[in-house]
Amino acid sequence: MAFGKIPRFSPSFSWREAAISTKEVLLPDSSDEKVRRFEHRFAAYIGAKYAVMVPSARYGFYLLLKAMGVEEGDEVVIPALTYYAIPAMVPLTKAKVKLADIGLHSHVLDPDAFEAAITEKTKVVVPTHLFGTPCDMERINTIAKKHGVKVIEDCAQSTGGRFNGQRVGSFGDAAYYTFGLTKNITSLSGAMITTNDRAIADFVRADIQQGDYAPLKKSLKEAMTGVAMMVATHPKIYWATVHPMVVLGNKMGKDPIHERFGEAECRYDTLPTYYQTHGKARAIQAAVGLKQLDRIEDLNASRIVNGSYLDQHLQSVSNLGVPTYPEKSEPIYMSFVVHHRDRQKLAEALRARGVDTTTGYMNDMAHHDLFPEFAANCPNAQKANAELLHIPVHPNLSLKDRQHIAQSVIEACAELG
Repeated sequence: MAFGKIPRFSPSFSWREAAISTKEVLLPDSSDEKVRRFEHRFAAYIGAKYAVMVPSARYGFYLLLKAMGVEEGDEVVIPALTYYAIPAMVPLTKAKVKLADIGLHSHVLDPDAFEAAITEKTKVVVPTHLFGTPCDMERINTIAKKHGVKVIEDCAQSTGGRFNGQRVGSFGDAAYYTFGLTKNITSLSGAMITTNDRAIADFVRADIQQGDYAPLKKSLKEAMTGVAMMVATHPKIYWATVHPMVVLGNKMGKDPIHERFGEAECRYDTLPTYYQTHGKARAIQAAVGLKQLDRIEDLNASRIVNGSYLDQHLQSVSNLGVPTYPEKSEPIYMSFVVHHRDRQKLAEALRARGVDTTTGYMNDMAHHDLFPEFAANCPNAQKANAELLHIPVHPNLSLKDRQHIAQSVIEACAELG
């Protein structure tokens, strides 16, 4: 990567996957066979008995709730700092969301807050391994077992992360993952659930099999988007084209990258029909996913090198909050998130030094205008939501890039005082 011009992200999608996408279009369709092979290999990688590919993480989560018998009168405990779509799915089962606070700088579910949120109505807890940081699954599982609560792990940002040597997604009753183009493993789109419970796997698979295949043109469009992302995130191209739009957009209170890859937060009054009608994955998605499984350990290893470097060099920076990690957790650094009392000024100072940043897509659901019924006392989530900033940590960083990022953060924080 060119020294001094560092994009905020770089996709795991590569020319290898682009070539595979092209090849799959030319081959006879073998969707079911290839998807089953991807599921089998993914389950083995995680350390689970079963894996079922689903159209999205949110729909996979919904199906897991249904498979576990969640219904009206039940409560589902979710960490307050999360992506809106996860708690938004719970009311579709007629159950109630119960938010619990996070560790301020770990950003993952606080086990004590989880236990305090439990009532006689609590049916499920959703420990979210946010930003690639594994939750304390030992304590969470102990608490859940004590109170008869089912555990659904949210692994959307943590595929390959470990707690006490064991991969996340293999601790609870079930787990879900997502494979969008911005994740550390992609299948163009789609997601996966894993479980050791045959009945849960069968329930999810039966639902998915009722629908049709995802449209081929959608997968082709996603493959082209992946190629466009590779090109656009080349440092010279990014800084010449995307970066000026980011600067201009921020002056107008918007982020053009968020506008392109994010989605408007909303309530779900009914289940989105697309997931039911086009829920079956195609061979092209599975083929890309299989290739990514071949590379995920190398990709994650690069993230770990980059994140560990930032951990080491930013620890002593005054007026900067750096990440913390539960004991025994082995993060994959999907994101490296720092805290600053004026993150917008820090972001501007970093961009002036050639380091792009983002505030990300997570929100404090305990104080969210769209979901007043979720209101809860979660001060850590509220503070994190106001202060967090994502520093580049993606696999394509060089040693010079790491050095430049760390020095830029140190200088920017000193400048802001």
